[in-house]
Amino acid sequence: MLGKKYLECEIITKVLRSLTSKWLSMANAIVEGVHYQSGTLTFDQLRGNLITYEMTILDQNGENKKKSLPLKASSQEEESDENDDGEEDKDF
Repeated sequence: MLGKKYLECEIITKVLRSLTSKWLSMANAIVEGVHYQSGTLTFDQLRGNLITYEMTILDQNGENKKKSLPLKASSQEEESDENDDGEEDKDF
């Protein structure tokens, strides 16, 4: 099927079918929406709806939080450099 041109409605259907279960409520809302039913939903509108849903609902539920890795901090005193006139830098 290389080189096959897909209609925009086919692309939208494929994207909605490929979403995981945490997106199920949003996918159902889009499919039941007026724009999807009438065939006027564009891919850009779908993408915007999905991004908005991800930023608001998924972030609020804590499902989309990135895991952070705690790093150990160490402090070492560096050798103080001398200025051109021989004076040492003062600590603030």
